[in-house]
Amino acid sequence: MSSCNNSEKKDTVTTDSAQTVGEHVDAAIADLKNAEENARLKAEQAKKDLDEAIAKGDKAAEEKARAASEEANTAWEKTKAALRNAGEDVKEGLKDAKDATVDATNTAVDKTKDAAKDVAQGTKNVANDVATGTKDAANDVKDASKKVGDDISRKAKNVGEALKN
Repeated sequence: MSSCNNSEKKDTVTTDSAQTVGEHVDAAIADLKNAEENARLKAEQAKKDLDEAIAKGDKAAEEKARAASEEANTAWEKTKAALRNAGEDVKEGLKDAKDATVDATNTAVDKTKDAAKDVAQGTKNVANDVATGTKDAANDVKDASKKVGDDISRKAKNVGEALKN
């Protein structure tokens, strides 16, 4: 019962319904195996019923049992074929999954190699830029030093001449 603004508490059950593909395949194969076993047992029972009807000499029961036996054997054969086909489908699916995984791995390896080459080339370019920049800076310092040296020499000559006069 509920009273003012109080609601009934309901029990909630949470279940983990996450199943892997492998678990689904295993469950389906188990179901097929159970169905195959049941079909085999029904075919065996129908054969026993047919043998009993023949032994009794009851033609009507024999006809009925023969039809049931044939039907049970057909169902059993179809179930066995379905089980074989499911096994083949699983094998094919696993092969396809393996091939897709190999392809994805090869693509990742190729992309990693390309990225490593790009990084190596980028590093080489940066090193060349640094070396060129360092050379240019050294040349600029050399040129400036020469200019300052020449300027000092010129001024020293001027001071020397001024002192002579």
